[in-house]
Amino acid sequence: MTKVSKLLVISMLLAVLSMLVVPATAQDDEEIPGPGEGLPIIYPNLGQDIATLNPILSSDGSSNRVIARIFPDFLGIDPDLVDLAPGVPASLVTDFQVSEDGLVYTFTLRDDWTWSDGTPITAADYKYSFDAIASGETDTSLTYVLADIAAVDAPDDQTVVITLTESKCSALTNIAAITPVPSHVYSAEFETFADMNDSNFNLSPQPATAERWLFRNFRPGEQVTLVADENYPDGYLGYVVPEGWVFRNIASTNLIVEEFLAGNITYLQSAPSERKEEIRALGEAGEIQVYEAPASTVRFLAFNIGDPENPQPGLDENGDPIDQGSHPILGDVRVRQALMLASDWEEINQAVFAGEGIQLASSMLPTSWAFDPDIPFYPFDQEQAIALLEEVGWVDDDGDPSTPRVAQGVEGVEDGTVMQLDYITNAGNDEQEAMGVLLADQWSSIGIGVDFQPIDFNTLVDQLLSQQYDMISVFWGFSTIPPEPDGDIRTIFGVENDVPGGGFNTNSYYNPELQSLLDMANDPAQTNNCDTATRADMYAQALQIIRDDVPWYFISTSIVTSAMQSNVENFDPRPGLSFWNEDAYVIEPQER
Repeated sequence: MTKVSKLLVISMLLAVLSMLVVPATAQDDEEIPGPGEGLPIIYPNLGQDIATLNPILSSDGSSNRVIARIFPDFLGIDPDLVDLAPGVPASLVTDFQVSEDGLVYTFTLRDDWTWSDGTPITAADYKYSFDAIASGETDTSLTYVLADIAAVDAPDDQTVVITLTESKCSALTNIAAITPVPSHVYSAEFETFADMNDSNFNLSPQPATAERWLFRNFRPGEQVTLVADENYPDGYLGYVVPEGWVFRNIASTNLIVEEFLAGNITYLQSAPSERKEEIRALGEAGEIQVYEAPASTVRFLAFNIGDPENPQPGLDENGDPIDQGSHPILGDVRVRQALMLASDWEEINQAVFAGEGIQLASSMLPTSWAFDPDIPFYPFDQEQAIALLEEVGWVDDDGDPSTPRVAQGVEGVEDGTVMQLDYITNAGNDEQEAMGVLLADQWSSIGIGVDFQPIDFNTLVDQLLSQQYDMISVFWGFSTIPPEPDGDIRTIFGVENDVPGGGFNTNSYYNPELQSLLDMANDPAQTNNCDTATRADMYAQALQIIRDDVPWYFISTSIVTSAMQSNVENFDPRPGLSFWNEDAYVIEPQER
């Protein structure tokens, strides 16, 4: 794709941001149901159960969707500014001050909100979550915040004082990533922080939560049920209208569409590529409410670079890099580059995404200010891929390109070793499964043996975090709100986040030049006080390094086609905030 073509794609993505549904007109006041008297919202959950409802431990999207509805935010996102801000509904911070040196943030919290057992929500609840993360005892994926946050103090119930390790442009983003929990309940339930890791309490977070909804029950294999919190103080209409929110397991993406069209679920989160035109046509006919916006996710394939038989943290206790060993096949960058060159994007896009995919060359969404349209895609070039494999020592020993290559002079690998890789993805996502079959076929055609298997999502996450895999394909959600690239890049590629069992740098990637660039781009003193243009130049260099090193294959992003049933009043989606006012949804009975 040329630079001009890339810029056209960016323009198209930005234009789509304005493609909002026209919100249904709210009913007359006398017709609006009272608190918790409206019909429930039924939301689909693709295939797998939630893993935990403990915000300190959660690392998967399904769990986080529920957590976001039963625990308060520390800092909220203003739906009009589409950015972090104090005084936002469903959040605790009313105001904050920053010291002159940029190292100390002092937050003032509201005093009118309680947990569902009547206990006030206080600064101690935020501090408890931070202390659990910093303890080193919990299986948390939030350890990346420790690179920015040195200490959290709660001098009184309405004050949180956060001291940074150094002044950083990304400070608010990482501060906001920590979710307060009811410290009075957690400290009584868990004698030590380590006790929470395998506790059944994590799937039954009673007696205290706080948000628009209260936890009612979790039925494994079926659904999570939440009920309206009649004491929620920030209701858009003054209270929560729907009687509940149901997170219902559905086995596949196409089955979700069928259930939506049958009227059995309220919302279609993302139509599969091959059904987008059908959904759009129904929207144009007025039968459903359709909303399209650029995705905040990237479909990726992670290549494990370190030794999967002996995962190690990226840094020792002194902050020095630890030798990660080397994956016998993927540890050589030339092999990863060969996999890229042997991947036919156009075939994948047409066969799997019905031509709806948007190709990516780096780990940054086209809607981000840090996106660089000049980073080139890997071309489809099987001859160059074969040349790289031969250069490493993976040879075709039988003249049959369809059989796996073998090692001949590969460093650290015994001669005669077969070139065979395991590739896993989440079962139930039809596009993920079709893509895996096609990629395995493309790679096998030049002698890279691939065993592709779709597996249970929670098992997949466990293998990803444990760093015991060859290749894993899943989705990564990038933070479009606030538009802060440091956390996105550092969380998945920073050496400090190479933590087996917890961190998201699961493939043990480390490049000291990248680390240096990330530090510079996040330093107010080196970026003209966080000037966006200055930082964007530094991130462009960082993204080029990642592109060349290939720790991930950034397969695609897309335009997400979502839909709400026509009988839902007050559906008013914003970019990245489709459900900011779901407590005001008025759902009329309908027949199908």
